[in-house]
Amino acid sequence: MAEKEKKEDPKAAAAGAPAPAGGNKKLMIIVIVLLVLVLAAVGGLGAYLFLGQKHAAEAAAGGAHGAAAAEHEEAPKKKEKKEGPPIFEKVEPFVVNLSGGPTAPMLQLEMQAELVDEGAKTNFKAYMPKIRSAVILLLSSKTEEDVASAEGKVKLRAQIKRIMNESMDAAEEEPVDSVLFTSFIIQQQ
Repeated sequence: MAEKEKKEDPKAAAAGAPAPAGGNKKLMIIVIVLLVLVLAAVGGLGAYLFLGQKHAAEAAAGGAHGAAAAEHEEAPKKKEKKEGPPIFEKVEPFVVNLSGGPTAPMLQLEMQAELVDEGAKTNFKAYMPKIRSAVILLLSSKTEEDVASAEGKVKLRAQIKRIMNESMDAAEEEPVDSVLFTSFIIQQQ
């Protein structure tokens, strides 16, 4: 009988062979599903990293603020392009002694402010005494070396723009878009 069982075993093994093949089909389906899931996860991670590079650069530039804060700060800075010609307001000329002692040169500066709209122009005129005072203090603190180079003039324009916006008590919206020098003369005394 043991011999009979041994003979039946190959039959049972032969009969059982299709069962593992059915198991292999299930295993193959599971492997394919897992492979698809892994590919989807890798693709999603790649897309996240690729699209997240912009946010990572903003976060690095923003320091401790993080990407969410950098994204939040960027929203107010976006300005819609206004229709029509730009709005300029001429500022009365400034004549100040530059810093550096009694023989320091004088600076004569004429400029115009580019404003966002007519309402900003009205505010600009209303705040003019405060703006002029702040600009005079800034200019008189500069040396000839600070303002003689092109780079120095660009920095000065940015500082004057910031001071004008601060003098107008502008919170997030900046009424002064830019400052343009129309005359810039340094004269030795």
